[in-house]
Amino acid sequence: MRWLIWVLILAAAAVLLALGTTLNTGNVALLLPPWRVDVSLNFAVLLLLLAFVVFYLVLRGLSLLLGMPQAAAEFRARRRMRLAAQALHNGMFDYFGGRFRRAERAAQRAAEFADFAPAALMTAAQSAQQLQAYDRRDAYLEQLPQPARDAGALLKAQWQLDAKQPREALAQLRALPAGVQRRTHALRIELQAARKVGDHAAVLRLARTLLKHGALHPAAAQAMLHTAATGLLRQAGDDPQALRTTWHRLTAQERTDPTLVIAAARGFAAAGEVGEARQLLIDALNRPQAEPGLFMPSLRAMLTGIDAGFVAQTEQWLGRWPQEAQAYFTAGAACAEMQLWGKAQQHLQKAIQSCSDDERRLRGQIHAALAQLLEGIEREDQAQRHWREAAMDLCALDLPGKANERI
Repeated sequence: MRWLIWVLILAAAAVLLALGTTLNTGNVALLLPPWRVDVSLNFAVLLLLLAFVVFYLVLRGLSLLLGMPQAAAEFRARRRMRLAAQALHNGMFDYFGGRFRRAERAAQRAAEFADFAPAALMTAAQSAQQLQAYDRRDAYLEQLPQPARDAGALLKAQWQLDAKQPREALAQLRALPAGVQRRTHALRIELQAARKVGDHAAVLRLARTLLKHGALHPAAAQAMLHTAATGLLRQAGDDPQALRTTWHRLTAQERTDPTLVIAAARGFAAAGEVGEARQLLIDALNRPQAEPGLFMPSLRAMLTGIDAGFVAQTEQWLGRWPQEAQAYFTAGAACAEMQLWGKAQQHLQKAIQSCSDDERRLRGQIHAALAQLLEGIEREDQAQRHWREAAMDLCALDLPGKANERI
């Protein structure tokens, strides 16, 4: 369809041109004494057009002739750039393909062109690193232009980390500008180095930052946060103020983690702050979906100094977990601590009845606690019976047959 329109346009132009030349009867006289030249106006217009075309072609030819040196230089530059780009492509392809010597040679050729020098030099440095040619590797990094030095420093920090030199990697990162240190790759390197040197506070901070920006898998981040928080609590030792500071540095979600709660409670108990340790466990047990088997064993070791309010709290737990042996065991231990012997005996006997077949160790512990209680109130015969039951339950777990069953 388009060619038909062009044919019509050209036909119309030809008709108009023919009509114009037919109707135009003027002449042009050129006086060049002693000569005179008379030509038609149409022929004069045609000559002018031809003269313009010839003049334009002459000027165009001169321009091309004079610009040939520059055009040749531009052609050579484009050719060098094309060859450098191809060399850089080949170098990176060979590097990722495991052909490190070929990659280094190709990157060296690409580095001769300034525009490709940064990427080519880093590719050559990585290839030399894989070949353990550390002198050549460092020489390539020294040749990097100033804008690419930060990327080279990150590369070097990664190499130091791979070489089991985490402290040197951290020093390398801390020498970088603040903006570079906040890059995701830099934070990941710093996180790995901090884990290797045991800097739990840094691990906690970096894992939170990377998790917030989606740069770390949630499962991996939670594991790192858990390990770092546990390490910080252990580092605080038996210093109650350090424990409080560390505990409050954790997020609200982290302070609900059962392992961290138990670690903090044991730390406070070791520091002599038994009431504070006990309160942590009580708060954990009062949360929805709490598992008494996780917290109550530690809580029973922290009953020194309890009052009637704690006994009332254990009664509430019995209403919440009416079939839970751990709840009856804790209530019985609390009553025994308050010298409520009859009530303690009832709770412990109920705890024994609530134990399932796979809770023999717990049942043995309850029998032992009940035996101690009965000895305290001078019921030796009953105490001896519970001591025997405790021994049978606890010793049965160490028999080879029972051990194989557990496996």
